[in-house]
Amino acid sequence: MRTADIRVNHPAEIDGVKFYQFGYGWAPVVDVRQDGEPIASGPVVCTQGPPPPGVSALQLPWNCVVKLPTLTPQVGIRFELWPDSRGLYALLQTGRAMPMLTQFAPVMTYTAYRGDLRAELVQNATVLDTTGMRRWKQGVIGAGETKDLGSGLSVSFPDLRQYTVLEVKRDRGLWIMFLAALLILVGLLPALYSSRRKLWVTAEPDGRGSVVKVGGFALQRRSQFEEEFAKLVDELTGTSRDRVGAL
Repeated sequence: MRTADIRVNHPAEIDGVKFYQFGYGWAPVVDVRQDGEPIASGPVVCTQGPPPPGVSALQLPWNCVVKLPTLTPQVGIRFELWPDSRGLYALLQTGRAMPMLTQFAPVMTYTAYRGDLRAELVQNATVLDTTGMRRWKQGVIGAGETKDLGSGLSVSFPDLRQYTVLEVKRDRGLWIMFLAALLILVGLLPALYSSRRKLWVTAEPDGRGSVVKVGGFALQRRSQFEEEFAKLVDELTGTSRDRVGAL
């Protein structure tokens, strides 16, 4: 087994596969029991929404959901996690949460609902659809505590863990991209030493012969085109150079 140290902006690499840290979050361990028998237990991934203007993401709580479709009626519990309980206390006292930089006496508020989880529909695992449910119980639970929700149902918060979000990349075609970029640069070189030109020649009868009209322009190297244009007109019409000009 191989191990690797992953740092932000310094990905770990194993056999050409790179691992980048894309983000992180909190995952409280939630233990739900019915009449003492476990029905759901393990870490629950919590997420955050975008912070409002002027508020740091470190001041926001984390949201997670536990769904219990095997119960009758079905139960869904929505949790709001504060990894540092001082952030919640500051919000209650001053109206503004303090940044939560580390774990300190974590606490969760919870709201339990009973009804139809609508499990037959495609849903986000971190979102609780309460359309067919009614609010049942709510409260606060700290790390290491157990709360009795009634009807033989209890919920515990034994531990708080962290998770990391990894982005895994393997750039097998990287050398192809380098080669394509090199070919593009090589293809641009002729454009630096050439110029685009346009030329028009018309001949119209005037009763005594034909009137030849010559026009043209160049996007680059106009002075050089002036000379070439005059020589071309001389060859076509036999006139002198002082009677022609290039655009």
